[in-house]
Parts: sequence; C-alpha cells; structure tokens
Amino acid sequence: MARSKVKNLLLLKQIHSAVTQIKKGKLDKALDTLDKAEKSAKQAKSTDALYYILFTRGGILYSAKEYDRALKTYEKALKVGSELLENDPENTDYQHYMGTTLSNMGNLLRKKGEVDRAVESYSSARKIYSDLITKDPENAVYRSYAGENLNNYGYLLLEVGSPDSACEIQTEAVEIYEKLFEEKPDNLGYQAELSVALSQLGSCLKQQAPEDTESAKKTLERALEMQEKLLTQQPENEKLREATTLTKERLEGL
Repeated sequence: MARSKVKNLLLLKQIHSAVTQIKKGKLDKALDTLDKAEKSAKQAKSTDALYYILFTRGGILYSAKEYDRALKTYEKALKVGSELLENDPENTDYQHYMGTTLSNMGNLLRKKGEVDRAVESYSSARKIYSDLITKDPENAVYRSYAGENLNNYGYLLLEVGSPDSACEIQTEAVEIYEKLFEEKPDNLGYQAELSVALSQLGSCLKQQAPEDTESAKKTLERALEMQEKLLTQQPENEKLREATTLTKERLEGL
C-alpha cells in the first residue's frame, strides 16, 4: 500500500511538472515528462491519470503540427476515456475531455482527407457537448467548445458540398456564439468565432439557394463588418486577416 502511494505521489509530481513546462512553452520537455508519467500511471494502474496524460500529450502534438502522432495519441485517449465513462458515465470532466478529443480528431482527419471519419468525430463531439449544455446551460466553457466544434464541422460540410447539413450546423454555431457575445460583448474570441460562423453560414446559404442571395449577402456583410472592426484592434492577427479575406471573396462571389 505504501509503495502504491509513493507511485501516485510521483505521478502527481510528474503531471504537475508537465503542466508547468507547457505553460513555459517547453513542449519537448513536457512530452518527455508525460512519457515518464504514462509509465507511472500504468504501474499505479491509475486509469484516470493515464487518460489526462494522453489527452494532454495529444494537445501538445496537435499544437506542434505533428498530426499523425497526435491522431494516434487521441485514439488511445478515446479508448481509455471510453473505459472510464463506462464506470462513471456522469463524470462531466471525462465527457468534456472526450468531446475535445473527438473535435480535435475531426480536425486531424479532415487534414488527412478522411472525410467519413472526420464527420463521425465531429458528430460525436456535437452530441457530447449538446448533452453537457443541457445539463449545465450556463457553462460558457462547454458552449464555447461546442461552437468551435460546430464551426469546424460546418466548414468540412461546406468543403464536401453538403450545404443543407452545413446550414443546420452553422445556424447552431451562430446561436451559441450570439448568446456568448451578448453575455460578454468585449470578448474578442467570441466575436471572432461568431464572425466565422456567420461567414460560413452565408456561404452555405448561397450554395443552398443560389437564386436567392439576399439572406447570404446580409449574413456575409455582418460577418465582414465584425471582422474589419476586429482587425482594427488586432492588426497583426494573421488568422483573422485570412478569415476577413475569405469573407470578402464570398461576398464578391454572390
């Protein structure tokens, strides 16, 4: 029993050290520490710690654009997470991690061109976050992650030419971010995500009814207005600049 406690203390120390290294931007060191922590977790038979370690490692690899390694890590995390949820299905932390993992997997699979698997991942994440929001409707974290997943899901559906499904997804994303924006109008992240959702909704409305461009035009114009305003506040934001250019192109294509 004492030996087991030592292992768990070591495990906690390793996880804490990895988190500190991530915050300092020392990602290579964090990955090394997480490798050691994974061994400790397996020795201690600490499944929940193993899940968190895999989830964290997947996020680092994803950020580092090591997409194949990130995907394999997330697949392991989903397997471990599924086991945990079988024993504790009401655990919202596990559900949240699963939703984020599935959403990121969808992004990775889209980059790899595996459309069917990406759709499955996004759809599963959508279901998880829908359930979490139903249980805790005021939780801004759940709503924000749900909106981000929907924006990525909608973008994929636009890419593969499914405007009806894309419009459904993007409408849901707009509704989520509209509420978040109303609650915190100074939050630049919410504004940016709302503008992206509006831009993508405008694009799918155009594809859905090419003979009726008025709704698409109004939606795209609102998106562009928000994005240009944000650019005055964040002129160095390359991602925002790219989103603004895309919205302009969509408007010009009407």
